[in-house]
Amino acid sequence: MSAQTLDTIASEQLDLQLTVVEDRLRQDYDDRDVHALVERERTRFAAARIHAFVPILVERAVRESLGRRGGRHRR
Repeated sequence: MSAQTLDTIASEQLDLQLTVVEDRLRQDYDDRDVHALVERERTRFAAARIHAFVPILVERAVRESLGRRGGRHRR
């Protein structure tokens, strides 16, 4: 059995949180590029020392991008 480091655990939690963000964005917007936009924004924060706010910042940036592109909001 391999021991998990704090970095590994934090990375797994970030993956899960970003999946939730992506799912929420897909529910709110009718846009095929949601995944690509989430991944693009995620890479901006790859070197961040603290990942606690990354999901919030990614979601905000993607929503802004979709709004500028005229993404169709489902609600």
